[in-house]
Amino acid sequence: MMTVGKQKLSQISLEVTWWAFTLVLAALVLAPIYVNVPDFPFFFPNFVYVVAAITLTRYLFFLHISWLRDKLILQGAISIAVIPLIFFMVQYFNYFITFFDENGPDILVKNLPEEIGGIMDTYMHAEYRFFGVWAVIAAVITPFRLLINVWKRYRVGVR
Repeated sequence: MMTVGKQKLSQISLEVTWWAFTLVLAALVLAPIYVNVPDFPFFFPNFVYVVAAITLTRYLFFLHISWLRDKLILQGAISIAVIPLIFFMVQYFNYFITFFDENGPDILVKNLPEEIGGIMDTYMHAEYRFFGVWAVIAAVITPFRLLINVWKRYRVGVR
């Protein structure tokens, strides 16, 4: 049986490892856009999508081994705080679509060579939509998962 100190250290190291993985993955996903299209106007929302998608999905599946498991009030607060995040993400997803509808699909890559421009245009659209939809879906499901966990943990006697 693990002592409380070792368990806390294990949870902290697991959380730090996950955050490092998330930030490295976000950097790797966004690096081609940052290098080839430095004036990409949706860089920050794109970063938020990647981080939110991975982090919220992690809490959906690994909440039972997370440091957050017995923090009932914090889970309730996160459930409420995710609501503005959902609106932010949906709003910037809409801005992204509107931006390319109004300015044309290749507005950001017109100064790049044709072959690289086509690849970057496809990559930007696919990556932004993939992580955007993933993050919004995970953000919609997460409050329900957290509230179910709060109810279960409260019934067990965690206060």
